[in-house]
Amino acid sequence: MVTRPTRATPAARSGRLSGTSTTRARATATRSKQVLTPRSPSDARPSSTRSSPRLAPRVTSTNARPPARVARNTEADGRRLRAARNYEAVVGAVLDIVRECPPKVVYLPSAAEVAARAGVSERTVFRHFADLDALFVAAASRIWPTQEIYVRPRPSDPDLADRIAALVRLRSKLYEEIAPVRRVAIYLSQTHPLVVEQLARAYAAARAQVADVFAPELSRLDARRRLLILDALDLATSWSSWDTLRTLQGCSVHRTRKIVTEVMTDLLATVQKTKRH
Repeated sequence: MVTRPTRATPAARSGRLSGTSTTRARATATRSKQVLTPRSPSDARPSSTRSSPRLAPRVTSTNARPPARVARNTEADGRRLRAARNYEAVVGAVLDIVRECPPKVVYLPSAAEVAARAGVSERTVFRHFADLDALFVAAASRIWPTQEIYVRPRPSDPDLADRIAALVRLRSKLYEEIAPVRRVAIYLSQTHPLVVEQLARAYAAARAQVADVFAPELSRLDARRRLLILDALDLATSWSSWDTLRTLQGCSVHRTRKIVTEVMTDLLATVQKTKRH
């Protein structure tokens, strides 16, 4: 016997549907009530504070380290500055020691003396210079900037006596200032070609100054006598003449000036009597 499912009557279906709807409504209302009912602080779950990585603000630290390249460059600059200061201190120490020597003495200090005066170690001295000779050559080269100050001017007074006095005054200041270092330079020139070149450069500049200052008088002479008088003027105003008078003859600065002035005046007096060629 086959039992077929019986079809519910409309009333029964309506009752079942009505009951189901009522049950669903009650459940929905219950859930709504639970959601709307505020929880106590102890029942509340802590909310997550994690933000989206894309929206998270960047935090900039004031104590952040500089990039490695910047740090290396700064450190290298500091080393270069210290090296430059030490180099100048060492060369300056040599010049100070040499200038303190008596006029007739050519003194070359030891590495220990130079280091003590410069406030550095002997190792630092030889870090900048291969040997003491290289250090002395570097110190001797400092003559040129001083020499240039005094050989660059060209006194142009109309009166010859004023020009002579002006030039002698310039040479006097120059030679008294560079005397100790010049003696060391002459000593070093025996074995160092670089010092020879520096001394030749200084000599040429001094001779050119004499030729320019007394050009009006020299232009009166023919070529042979012009060269002769220029050589004589150059000798009278040279370092060797000045040093001979000051050290060998023991003349004072004032007396040395007077002697050089007299020699130059006598030489140029003969030129003034010469007819212009």
